[in-house]
Amino acid sequence: MSDSVDKKSKLLFNNIYVLRVAGAIGASDGEVDSKALQDQLDLGQSAVQRVLKVLEGVGLVERVERTTRTEPLVYQRVSHPFWDAVSELANA
Repeated sequence: MSDSVDKKSKLLFNNIYVLRVAGAIGASDGEVDSKALQDQLDLGQSAVQRVLKVLEGVGLVERVERTTRTEPLVYQRVSHPFWDAVSELANA
């Protein structure tokens, strides 16, 4: 992603990573795990987790129950127009 996406994200969400993380979630098959997002986006755990917590807090993703604490946190994307808007913003 380009610097312009990070700038838009900072202006809109006061966080440079929201559009990148949300874009990856929106482009996924619907389920994502935090570790895979970290690797895909070359971001640290705290950056990805912070965005996932916000998205979960506003009901855009739901955490999938895990059977052990050693499994990565998995989130399910909730159907919402936000995901189309993220794609449009990132590509504008």
